[in-house]
Amino acid sequence: MNIKYLCRFLLLYCCLTGTFADESHFTEDGYRSWPYKAPTPDSAPGSRTLFFTEDVQQIINQEAVILINVSPVTLSPADADGERFWIPSRNYPQMHIPGSIWLPNVGYAKLEEYMQAYLESNLYRVTRGDKSRPLLFYCTADCWMSWNTVKRVHEELGYQNIYWYPYGIDGWTEDGLPLESATPVPFQAR
Repeated sequence: MNIKYLCRFLLLYCCLTGTFADESHFTEDGYRSWPYKAPTPDSAPGSRTLFFTEDVQQIINQEAVILINVSPVTLSPADADGERFWIPSRNYPQMHIPGSIWLPNVGYAKLEEYMQAYLESNLYRVTRGDKSRPLLFYCTADCWMSWNTVKRVHEELGYQNIYWYPYGIDGWTEDGLPLESATPVPFQAR
């Protein structure tokens, strides 16, 4: 069974059993918390869901969409100067859809002030402040990090032209498309 059909089966199962209704996994303001790797719903607030890789390719070819990978990675504690560094795994290098930027950890249920600033400043930089610029968020299949990011970017930051690719890296790979090596956008002390 391929990943898309498995995800659809799990989505249907969760809808029928009410798994999404377990409020213990959500913050008061509606963000999904741990576990982040679990079946996701079929839509994210304020976005258009792209279930098929062909649709993602079409958006990439037709619009000046900014692809944003939000897969998590370890962030070092702040040093004496307030600097933090991403610590990607050496054993499992991160790969993502070609042309993407990687903004790790912005999909957690609650963001520390420095992470919120990291998200806001990088979105402002890549969109040049244009909140109508098309953005496409993804992670891996069954990853709430991308769902949370879409909700946050739409509801809190006011971006209006948002796409969500819920199968992300897994769906892209399953369709036989190449990935490229990913490096997180550096963390800057504020």
